[in-house]
Amino acid sequence: MAEPSSAAIATATVTGVTLLSYLTNIDAETLMGAASGASIFVISAKDHKLLTRFIYLIISLCMGYQAGPVLLENFFKTPSVCAFVFSACCINLAQQLIKASENASIFRWFKS
Repeated sequence: MAEPSSAAIATATVTGVTLLSYLTNIDAETLMGAASGASIFVISAKDHKLLTRFIYLIISLCMGYQAGPVLLENFFKTPSVCAFVFSACCINLAQQLIKASENASIFRWFKS
């Protein structure tokens, strides 16, 4: 059984996505895919505080909707699946890139 905070976040996400899908120029299928991926990430990220998880939800939802179909269109046929996969993975990917950049040395790139 999910904890109450996860259920509250999932309910807020579904409500927000439903309201946003009524707006014009928004692809409802892609938005639902991004919201589903973001919700799965947020529910699985139990080691973060509630506010951090909510911020990750918003970032993941936006990135999944905007960048998912563009970056993954060669791997999946439908934009909703692209948005789902990218929104579920984008926060972890960004955190790994930040960790890698902390250990990188710019001077090593310019050595001949």
